[in-house]
Amino acid sequence: MNRRLFRKLELWGGLVVFAIAAFLHFFYDLTGGSVLGTLLGSVNESVWEHMKIFSIAYVIYAAIEYLWARPPFRAFVVAKTIGMYFLAIGIAVFYYTYTFFTGKPVLAVDLISGLVFSFLAHLVSLRIVSGTHNTARYYQTAVILFLLAFAMILCFSYFPPKSELFRDVVTGTYGAIPSVPDEGAVFLDGHHHSS
Repeated sequence: MNRRLFRKLELWGGLVVFAIAAFLHFFYDLTGGSVLGTLLGSVNESVWEHMKIFSIAYVIYAAIEYLWARPPFRAFVVAKTIGMYFLAIGIAVFYYTYTFFTGKPVLAVDLISGLVFSFLAHLVSLRIVSGTHNTARYYQTAVILFLLAFAMILCFSYFPPKSELFRDVVTGTYGAIPSVPDEGAVFLDGHHHSS
């Protein structure tokens, strides 16, 4: 492993992941609500969708890091899985903590927190990969947790649970918002009468 390069990539990672996540925030709209846009982009303004785009951005950048610096694979998978969960959960916990006091979200605070937790997640993974502990022994657990996270990412944009985490803070709806609101209203109205 090229330790110096890996350290540099990790330190730059916070900024790059933030930039990728910012792009993914608009990816759903840019693709016209395509399947790829739904799976990778933010389909609404819920906390979950922001956790999702940051997690995907983190994994995209992790793949670049691995191909470039070639860190020990098993330790790297453990480190990046922990980092991904730290990033996503950190964003959510911070959001609910500060909005408890403010009563509403503040865009600047959300942006800063995404950037800060992105940097912290990379510091966590750098510490794990560079540490002396045998983290590779947790490889199988990390793979299971990683697959679980991506199973949720693949499912919940299409089938979001009706909980606060998945509720669009702007519209109060769940999941992908129809590009033409009237079509969505007609669908929902028809679905309501048929049930």
